[in-house]
Amino acid sequence: MPDFVIRLPEGKNLVIDSKVSLVDYERAVTAETESERASALDAHGKAVRSHIDALSAKDYANLPGMESPDFVLMFMPVEPAYIEVMRSQRELFNHGYQKNVVLVSHTTLMPILRTVANLWMIEHSNREAREISDRAGDIYNTVCLLGDRLLALGSSMTTATQKYNDAVRAVQGKQGLVGKVARFQTLSKKANKIFPKALAPIEPEIERISLETRETGGDDPDSAD
Repeated sequence: MPDFVIRLPEGKNLVIDSKVSLVDYERAVTAETESERASALDAHGKAVRSHIDALSAKDYANLPGMESPDFVLMFMPVEPAYIEVMRSQRELFNHGYQKNVVLVSHTTLMPILRTVANLWMIEHSNREAREISDRAGDIYNTVCLLGDRLLALGSSMTTATQKYNDAVRAVQGKQGLVGKVARFQTLSKKANKIFPKALAPIEPEIERISLETRETGGDDPDSAD
């Protein structure tokens, strides 16, 4: 059971263990003679090495669902105990590193935690950027869909206008239907209606403007001044 698990982006985790025994270091601090202190510090170094080996054997990095880097942080909460073992037995750090165990104290752990915090800030920024990108894509696709529908609507209106104009031309003029039935007005007393003179073909004045024209500023009627 890990003592601490630091959550990393992308579902990964970083394990921190702090079970190292500091009994021998306490004996060194309270030693009354230099020989007792030296003996206690030697035992302290051996305890740290033993814990490194035991921690490496636990293989925290390969726990199911852990998704951890291939190393574990061995935290020594008493800074002087860490400093003393690094001073007297410098090879312990390399020994731990070779076994995928990195020795850290409060001083060295804090920069690691700040780095993790920065990774989360970057992850949040990337997530927001991805969300903005996705929404921008959705908006653009919606605009394109609207353009397709407007084009279809315009085509329908053009077709309807053409059919209307064809019908008006078929009715108007001497050769049109009105011209051919005009004599009926004098033949029948019931023919008392007047055909609307304002009936005329529709002349659409719709200006085609493409997005490319708007973007480049060409053929823009507003910029013709």
